[in-house]
Amino acid sequence: MRVTRKNAERKSRWREVLWLALSVMVFPRVACSRNNMDYGARFASAETRGSVVYEKNCSQCHDAENLPLLKQPPKLKELFQKKELPSGAPATDEQVKKTILEGRATMPPFDRILDQKQIDDLLKYLHKL
Repeated sequence: MRVTRKNAERKSRWREVLWLALSVMVFPRVACSRNNMDYGARFASAETRGSVVYEKNCSQCHDAENLPLLKQPPKLKELFQKKELPSGAPATDEQVKKTILEGRATMPPFDRILDQKQIDDLLKYLHKL
């Protein structure tokens, strides 16, 4: 049986739809899982684990330039070296943790994405940043 161009295009579209459906079902479970961070033995320190959390969850906005937003997310380098956060709140672990959990302005809440250990590791990393 000879495959015509029309049949080949149908199969190609079917594959695209199948991949899209699979992506829509699987991606949220992986990306939003609290257990999506497989550190391994080489990530023994909290700061190193925190850097992984930062790269996977924060850097795409806080390190980006020219995002299509009305207000750009603040850079987090030397966040704890200042008395106040960009919001005007005191630069304390408690306040930063609250912002991570609840979100702020265009920043989404991470209460269902990061677990307590990941947040603690992230805070330790932000202190060193």
